[in-house]
Amino acid sequence: MTNPLKNKIKFLRYIILLFIVSASGACDKQTVYHAFQSIPQAGWKRQDTLFFKVAVPDSQTYYKLTVEIRNRNTYPYQNINLSVCYDSPESKKLQADTLTAVLADKEGIWKGDGWGGLYQSAFPAGSIKIEKPGDYLFKVAYTLPDDILPGINDVGVKLQR
Repeated sequence: MTNPLKNKIKFLRYIILLFIVSASGACDKQTVYHAFQSIPQAGWKRQDTLFFKVAVPDSQTYYKLTVEIRNRNTYPYQNINLSVCYDSPESKKLQADTLTAVLADKEGIWKGDGWGGLYQSAFPAGSIKIEKPGDYLFKVAYTLPDDILPGINDVGVKLQR
């Protein structure tokens, strides 16, 4: 009886060890910041620029910036044009970049991952060199002509080493 019991205990130890190794490997040490801001159900107003305050720990490092969009199937366009910029800790405003995010193909099929009428897509917004550690303020706004843009659920920013 002790031999089958020892085998079960050994098997459980291997399972626990496998779980611990998997969980520790799942941690993304390259991501410095990743957050979303919700957009009101009524729509994203033109004057509602989104602000993301990011504490950047390392200087003299290049970071990859990604903008993520969660859209509902009620979004009326294939694309969304965004203005993305950031301010440094010295309050020096840096040039804004324009990003065209393609959310649907020509047939109207949503490109993002999702279900139940909500889709998430990620768009690389380039790499930036951080000269000095500190708090950076990232700003995201849409540049379409609509005063209120319906169908956008959340907008996120991800910064990775």
